Parts: sequence; structure tokens; C-alpha cells
Amino acid sequence: MDTLEAICSRKSIRSYTGQQISDDQLASILKAANAAPVGRGRYDTLHLTVVRNADLLASIDANAAEDPGDHPLYGAPLLIVVSSSTEGNVPSANVAMVIHTMALAAVELGIGQCVIYGAIRALLKSPKLIARLQLPAGYNPLGALVLGVSDESYVKRDVSAHIRQNEV
Repeated sequence: MDTLEAICSRKSIRSYTGQQISDDQLASILKAANAAPVGRGRYDTLHLTVVRNADLLASIDANAAEDPGDHPLYGAPLLIVVSSSTEGNVPSANVAMVIHTMALAAVELGIGQCVIYGAIRALLKSPKLIARLQLPAGYNPLGALVLGVSDESYVKRDVSAHIRQNEV
């Protein structure tokens, strides 16, 4: 799959079998994270936390739920939290680029993925949950991505111009 095919095939996967991705697949996705474009090359301001602990995932899922019975992590067996030691627009954009690059790598590998900002809301409501991430001092979670095996697949779709545009 080439880059444009991955981009045109990407969608949010919200159903997971519960099966973990392989260590090799995770390594490829983490490699993609480290290849993401980051403002001024400040990779030292970012931190990745791979969460596979079922109890911690359940706690994050429960805290992120807006209504009883909601499961905002969709039963995914893996969550990658991206944290930054700096604040502002550039750090937020850096985190978004890292997440998006990992998501595209997951599509290339046929792995289910979904960007989960509700997990960050849940973490920020609970200092105890943040502490369980064992982040380095000064880092705060800004974004997250769930990953896992899914019965859904990626199919290249026709992409029309949805975003308004003009040329000047």
C-alpha cells in the first residue's frame, strides 16, 4: 500500500477482537512515531507510553465514559499515550503529527486504530491515573491512539473535496 492509498483507506476503527498486535507490528508503529515531523526536531519534548495493562485500560475507559455503558476505548487491547513537556500550539501539533503518523502506519499494517482524545480527558480528571502512566517529570498527556486486531478492514475510497477551499 502506498502513502496515498493508506490516506484514502484510513478510517477510525471502533471494534476490536481483544487480540494484541504483535511485538513486530508495535515496533513498526513506534518507529513511525519517531519518524513523524516534529517542530524544530524537538523529539526530546515528547514521550510515548504504551499501555497494555488491562486494569489500567479499564480504568481509563471507565473514566472517559460520558454515559454508563460507554466504552470509549472500544475494547482495544493497547493504548499509546503521547505526552509533551511543553505547552502551546506547536507541542499540540507535534503530538497530533506523531499520532497521525502512527495511525497511517497501522493502516499500512492492517491494524485497527482510532485516535482517542477522550482518554486524555479521563487522565486529566484523575491524577491517580496519570501517576499510573509513570511519565517523566514535567510531561503531560496530550493525545492517544488505540490499536488492536479488528475484523474491520481498510478499503480505498473515493475522496471528494469536503473541505472548503479557495485560491488567491
